[in-house]
Amino acid sequence: NIPGATGATYNVTTKGNYTCVTTSACGTVESTPIFVNVIKNPNASISAGGPTTFCAGGSVILTEVAVAGCTYQWYKGATPIAGATALTYTVTTSGNYKCRVTKTATGCYKNSNAIAVSVPCREGDILEKEINIFPNPATTFIIIDAEEIDEVLNIQVFDVFGNVVLEKNNCGKLIELDIKDLPQGYYLISIITLNEKFVKPFIKN
Repeated sequence: NIPGATGATYNVTTKGNYTCVTTSACGTVESTPIFVNVIKNPNASISAGGPTTFCAGGSVILTEVAVAGCTYQWYKGATPIAGATALTYTVTTSGNYKCRVTKTATGCYKNSNAIAVSVPCREGDILEKEINIFPNPATTFIIIDAEEIDEVLNIQVFDVFGNVVLEKNNCGKLIELDIKDLPQGYYLISIITLNEKFVKPFIKN
């Protein structure tokens, strides 16, 4: 017996066989059973491949964990993003992003966790205060020229999975980074000064 389920209707939320027993002065009768199947929603989880705060012109790649037999739709807030149906989505503007994973065979879906992306700098700020990184692509080292901004307090290099692979503190304004031990690929450099944060990409050959 289901405790408290004594009305003419019952709202079913779990899998199982359900019957109803009706009792009157004439006797008691049990209905034929109805089987209810509750299909499990697919898993949905996204992660960021780098810093989620950057100046205009930067970006971050968000990645959904692949689930067999599913389709994907990325959202900014409550609005689906047209054409954003791959496992990854490159974000360039502020907002809360998530991915809806839908099981093709059943239509059951689940929304992933949301990731907030912030682009606080104005376009004019970047034009007035520029950081130069060279050579790019690079093989053994890169030079970060921050002469036009405040003294750099911290530098972090992120791989495409969002892992910090290199870090340097109290850097000054002209910084050389040794990258010869990094694998070939695409990286993002987070450059933090006393009042600002810049994010720049580079490629290791």
